[in-house]
Amino acid sequence: MTNSPASQPLYRLAALGALLLAAGIALGAFGAHGLKDIATERYTGVFETGAQYQVYTALGIMVLSMFGKTLEKPILLILAGMWVFSVSLYFIGLNELLAASLKKLGAITPIGGLLMIAGWCWAGMKLLRLSKS
Repeated sequence: MTNSPASQPLYRLAALGALLLAAGIALGAFGAHGLKDIATERYTGVFETGAQYQVYTALGIMVLSMFGKTLEKPILLILAGMWVFSVSLYFIGLNELLAASLKKLGAITPIGGLLMIAGWCWAGMKLLRLSKS
């Protein structure tokens, strides 16, 4: 990488990735231990899936942010997808505790997944272009 402004690491996005990673680990621990005795295994699993994808995404964001502004927009798309995907799963996982029918949020979960997939594909294509230049 060169020292052009476009190749300078995106430290704020890397920091956000680190914070999301810490939160994902904490939420995963809560799902595995805190929900164990108060929610069914099904809902605990849904909650833990949200945490797993948050952790995976946070790690990826930290890596991608080192490539600079070139990947800023794909990173933001990935973050938006993670937010929709993981947060909807957190609420579904807490469905029994909140005494509300939050299962309908499951309808938006795949949208978050598609946004993440699109963002990762976009980042991959941009990285391929960088490798050719």
